[in-house]
Amino acid sequence: MWVMHMANDLVQDIRQRNLFTADESIVVALSGGVDSMVLFDVLHRINTNLIIAHVNHNKREASIAEYEFIKEMAKQRGVRFEGYTVKENETANFQHDARLQRYRFFRAVAQKYNARKIAVAHHLDDQVETVLMRIVRGTSFSGYTGIKEIRIDRNVSIVRPLMHVKKDAILAYANEHDIPYFEDESNREDIYTRNRFRNHIIPLLREENPNLDNKIIQLAEYIDSADELIEEQKNAFLKEYSMYSHVSLHDFNKLNRVVKIKVIQHLVNVTTDDNVEVSYEQYKQIIDMCLSDDPNQRISLSGDYDFVKEYDVIYVTKLEDIVPINIKVEKPGEYFVSDNKSYLFTNERLVQNNSNYFELCYNKLVFPLYIRQRQDGDKMSLKVGTKKVKDILIDQKVPQSQRDRLLVIATDDRVLWIPGIKKSHVDRECNDKLYIYEVE
Repeated sequence: MWVMHMANDLVQDIRQRNLFTADESIVVALSGGVDSMVLFDVLHRINTNLIIAHVNHNKREASIAEYEFIKEMAKQRGVRFEGYTVKENETANFQHDARLQRYRFFRAVAQKYNARKIAVAHHLDDQVETVLMRIVRGTSFSGYTGIKEIRIDRNVSIVRPLMHVKKDAILAYANEHDIPYFEDESNREDIYTRNRFRNHIIPLLREENPNLDNKIIQLAEYIDSADELIEEQKNAFLKEYSMYSHVSLHDFNKLNRVVKIKVIQHLVNVTTDDNVEVSYEQYKQIIDMCLSDDPNQRISLSGDYDFVKEYDVIYVTKLEDIVPINIKVEKPGEYFVSDNKSYLFTNERLVQNNSNYFELCYNKLVFPLYIRQRQDGDKMSLKVGTKKVKDILIDQKVPQSQRDRLLVIATDDRVLWIPGIKKSHVDRECNDKLYIYEVE
């Protein structure tokens, strides 16, 4: 990565890199600090269609004055302004929550003005801090690549034009062009992790190696190149061995470990809409589970989602409560178990070709029958004798997640029919019969 140092080169460099056109709508995330104020000035010399987006997090007394200054500056320069003031900010992880609120607001502004790009002012020093913090804290393999210069977020691009620019070049540009900016005194406080790295850890590392920045960026670029290759392998695997977010267990187990982690991460992100983060320990547990001999297992990812292994497939599922169903059938008729599913009990054989039915001899003792879920201890009469329903389901390789949701037709003491799976052995040599049809 080429690192820029000279302030005079900033405008020309960003123009030559063709990150933006001269008239496209660009939302500029403007905090009021030197980084974002320099970014705004540079972009304003390149593009005439900017929208300033400013968030007041309400953490400092000076934030109100900064809000008004930026709003007035936008008016004087003829640039559209959108501001947002956070009402509640007393959270356990303020910086994380603040970031989420900022980007939600930036996306809303982009949508309002039909802008496809949001420009933010992260620079090379931010990248060095981020990579080092993630090394110490731990992250996914992709996380060690640091901050992306361009990241697609739904239908907009988050663009960081200053990613290869050092902080001293930004300060030099601000001094050379008399750029006004505000200093956030909280940047000197050590209550935040990033500040401790910036103020203490990184200066100490630079004493050990003055070329620290280039070494960290080099590491991030190596990992980024490797990550691209792993992504390609993951995508090729999913194209071949995945269907409806279910993955072939046999083929998954043949993958390299780091590709396995990528596949797991993909399944989790798709099912949870990127709302669940998997720890490295959980990845290890999932991989070990997939290699074990037990055909039905699951690992909790969070309170709402499980990673599931069922016979020949693996997948991620959202946990949903089972609605109890226990319908007593005392006479022929149609009995609904949901809006689109019912069971028809009738003395007449339907002419239509419907193989999903059960028949038994009809007499006054046939009722009551029950439509219900499977229960522990359920048994079914077969030609070879009586067998537990649990064992029948295992023999039929019915996934564990489906067993407790299956409906059965039963008497007081026996299961007669598991629709779509097994019919019991009953006497059918009689004149009057009761036919039971599953209707969907």
